Amino acid sequence: MLIMIKKILFVLGLALISQLIASCVDCHCTSPQTIYFTSKGTSLKNLDSSLPLPKVTSAGTIASTNYGIQIQLLTEQITLKKQQISWGLIQSAYACSCMEDDYIPKEEFSSLKIFSNNDFDDAHPKGTDLSLYFKAKSNDTTISLADYLKSFKDFKFIPPIIFYEGIFLQVPPKSGKKHRFRVSITLSDGRILESETTEVELT
Repeated sequence: MLIMIKKILFVLGLALISQLIASCVDCHCTSPQTIYFTSKGTSLKNLDSSLPLPKVTSAGTIASTNYGIQIQLLTEQITLKKQQISWGLIQSAYACSCMEDDYIPKEEFSSLKIFSNNDFDDAHPKGTDLSLYFKAKSNDTTISLADYLKSFKDFKFIPPIIFYEGIFLQVPPKSGKKHRFRVSITLSDGRILESETTEVELT
């Protein structure tokens, strides 16, 4: 019986040593950081969904069914804080899986509106909000802009590229074909970030 207990303790000891060795593997990971940022502006690019990624185009004519806008937030870092890591045996299994940085915005997005410099249809003359005519791409699906913004309020950590996949037009124009779209984002602190696309003819 004593011999059996010694064998069990020996096996457990070997397992513990192997765990400790695995925990000490140098994976060249940098320390994960918490990055606090504020939004300072936006930059817009026209998208054509028929093109390969990243689908950005400078073409003057795009099919209405393929047209989208990439919205890039221009941000400024406020503070930076290293995250505390507590190591244990269970973490050793993930010793070479580097942790990603967390991004925390100072402001939330209250609303997003889209305007054209020309009449779009009878119900949407020049300067009328067209946000209901666009949907945001999220992985393999598209959702309304309101639901897209709402979904990020459930997360504490938000990267500054949340609009990178683009917002895409769902309804073709009827009153005019050439448009410059202005995107207006209202932040929770009351500031409004605005920028405009280059002119595009939607066929």
